[in-house]
Order: sequence, then C-alpha cells, then structure tokens
Amino acid sequence: MYPETNQEKAALYFEAIGEIRVRLKCIEEQVEGQMPPYLRFEFCQLQMRLSCECLAIACLAAQGDFKTHKAFRDRYEPGAIFNALEKLYPRFFPSPSSMHKVKDGHWHFDDIGQGNTISRAEVQQIWNLSGGYLHRGSAKRYISESQEVDFLSLVCMKDKMLNLIADHLIVLSDQKSRFHVHMEQATGKLNCHFMFLDEASGTARVELYQGAGQKL
Repeated sequence: MYPETNQEKAALYFEAIGEIRVRLKCIEEQVEGQMPPYLRFEFCQLQMRLSCECLAIACLAAQGDFKTHKAFRDRYEPGAIFNALEKLYPRFFPSPSSMHKVKDGHWHFDDIGQGNTISRAEVQQIWNLSGGYLHRGSAKRYISESQEVDFLSLVCMKDKMLNLIADHLIVLSDQKSRFHVHMEQATGKLNCHFMFLDEASGTARVELYQGAGQKL
C-alpha cells in the first residue's frame, strides 16, 4: 500500500501538493467571507494546519520509505515527520526552484522560485500554534479569551506556503533524481517533471510526470 517506485511516490506527492493548493484557495475565499470574523479565522487556521500536515506527508511520500521508522507510518505531526526524515534524508524539504525550457531542448533551473517561501521552521510553528485557535480548552480560558483575530499574519503565511508549492524542487531518496512542481498562475494547474541526473556528463534527463492532473 505504500509507494515504492518513482511514479508511485510522485502520485502521492502530487496528490498532497494538490490538496494544499485547494485548502489555500479556501483560505483566500474565506478571508473576505460573510461569516463572523472569528469563525472565518478558525476555519482558515484549520486549513493552514491541515496544509502543514499535507506538506509533511508530501515530503514523506517523496522518499517512499515507510518501513524504516515508525513515525513514517503512524505520526501526522509535521515536526515528528520532519525530524525522522532529516536523520535519513537531510535534503528532504522542498526548495524553491524555477524551471524554464530554453533552446535545443535544454532546461534552465534556478533556486529562486516564487520568492518569499515558507520554511520548515514556519511550517512547524504554524501547526503548533494552530491548535490553540481550534481548541477551546478550559472554562477559564474560554471566559478570558478574546475573539480578536490576525488575518494579516495568516494571509502572510498562506502566501508563503503558496509561493513554495507554486515552484519547487524536491530530492528523491536515491539522491540522483528530482521532482519539480510548477503551478500555472492563471489556472492553478500543476505541472510536474522528473529529473534524472547524470553526474558523469553533468547533465539531467527531464521527463513529464504523466499522472499530473488525474486527481485534483
């Protein structure tokens, strides 16, 4: 049931990134929605929290090793998954990257991407803090808690996460393969490519991921 081949890893990775895109879109729609502000804020916090969990699952999916560590199978907290991944795959977290086809079938890559992207530490911080917005806790806390909301900070983090998933590169477990994801600004469509490095020649073979667009 767990992905093993590059195609299987890409399918799960693409599904998780696609879900993040949908959840961030929901936040954009609710920021100016009609519900009371604190209800909209809680809804948006839930989407951010689940987006963080989806990103952690995406990072895990890219490596496809669910047998080495119990956290890979049973944990859902981004921090626990990231810590377990880091021990085996130091470069597991997505990095900003733009991909452009140039003349003669060659490709150009940079490490800029969309700019202003969310970091691993921020993903963990968002997830850790969001529980405080989503759980009422004790009666004492309920009575003393105000209903003030901070949509500015929320939208800032949403934009940074969207910037990351819109143009990024992730290193697969063999360390020689890469998976690049680009989101079209106008349509939100995700385009994905494999890159297979040839260290001897200093080149890379690029292949379109054919499964893109099948589920989301």
